[in-house]
Amino acid sequence: MTASRKNTRHEFEADVVVVGAGMAGLMAATTLAEQNVVVLEAAGRAGGRVESVRRGGYWINLGTQFTEGTGPLIEALQRHRVAMGSLAGKKVALALNGKQVDTSNPFALMFRSGMSWADRAGLAAVGARILAAVPFLAMNPDNRLAKRVRAKLDARSASYVLRGVGSEVARDMVRSWSGQWMGCEPEETAATQFALSMGILLTDPAKVPNLTLPEGGNQTLTDILAADLGDRLRLNSPVRSVEWTDDSVVVDYEDDNGPARIRARRAIVTVPGDVAVKIMPGLPPEYRAAFDEIHYGRYVVVGFFTHEEGPQRWDDFIAVSTPRMAFQAMFNHAAALRGPGPRKPGGALACFAGGAVADRLFELSDSEILARFTADLLALYPELEGKLGETFVRRHPRVVPFWAPGGRATLPTLRDHLGPVHLAGDYQLDMPSLADAAASGERAARQVLASLSRRG
Repeated sequence: MTASRKNTRHEFEADVVVVGAGMAGLMAATTLAEQNVVVLEAAGRAGGRVESVRRGGYWINLGTQFTEGTGPLIEALQRHRVAMGSLAGKKVALALNGKQVDTSNPFALMFRSGMSWADRAGLAAVGARILAAVPFLAMNPDNRLAKRVRAKLDARSASYVLRGVGSEVARDMVRSWSGQWMGCEPEETAATQFALSMGILLTDPAKVPNLTLPEGGNQTLTDILAADLGDRLRLNSPVRSVEWTDDSVVVDYEDDNGPARIRARRAIVTVPGDVAVKIMPGLPPEYRAAFDEIHYGRYVVVGFFTHEEGPQRWDDFIAVSTPRMAFQAMFNHAAALRGPGPRKPGGALACFAGGAVADRLFELSDSEILARFTADLLALYPELEGKLGETFVRRHPRVVPFWAPGGRATLPTLRDHLGPVHLAGDYQLDMPSLADAAASGERAARQVLASLSRRG
């Protein structure tokens, strides 16, 4: 890499500059490792919404919870020999009316959770509407019937599943599911993404390809990828603008030494949609409109390390839905470590609230949020009294992308590059996830490699 001084601005040259060091950016840069590549990240750490904390052999994911799917993410975990905690035999539960019920058992869900007959009927109607859509969403998207069903779901709000449902319990549960999995309210999002997300919850989670927890947390992989990049990764380097001609890119940013500029042959921009619009003033109107259609879910997360001993009621559950508490779901990261033999003391729990619940929590201090979550966690599991250890509070105002009804129609625009500038992020695919982010980053990098090869 070459550098020269021009006034007070540092100038560099590179083959490719990657903007953003989340999962998409890290995978793009890894794929481009043989090139002269620079990665610019505004934050002081790589990983984006991937964050894990570790204590005594346990970990808590304070951002993205699970890995799933197939493709570059799973291949990278295997290539770097990251041990994967098994979720075989683990389940999802519902906590309602003071009871914890296994959701994989419909009889128990309906008859042991203390629901009224009206609640059972309302929940059954909701579940039937979601499950009726899932098979069509799983079909080849070119299938004529699948296209027709998907178009209808894209055009309607996810709140359609509540049409005619009077049960407050059922309505609270749907809002809780939408909040915990997407970070938004059912009225905000198109039904397609909601049905896909909820299909995972209502069917057997074990059927989701490679649903697992990397040991040490999801950050284990992003730490490895960041370390491999070495000084090609520049943290605390917010990008101010990305401008381009037919075959070159100029990126202006700030670092510890002041203003800096990189001139590159190609760029891959992996930042969220609202940030992309801000730093790319030359975006054509159709791209700007497509970015404007992307909305982001919001979350508040509180992580608890615990120091209980012996078997516990939550050991076999990877998640517990808690629709009428301060948080909407509890994720049990230690479930991946529970197997045959003596149970290791301690554990790690993450409590999530999303959507409108998160909006209200954002107005509180961290100590107030922690107090509310702690009180409800102890109400759920009184046996944890006196056994809660170190805690962590995180506020995430921008996490999972989603689209309002009709908004997804512009999405194909963002899959096309803008001359030498390529885009990547989990917003490019149907079911935004960590695996999708990784896949989009690798795809953009391969497109860049192909274009560089053609240009010689």
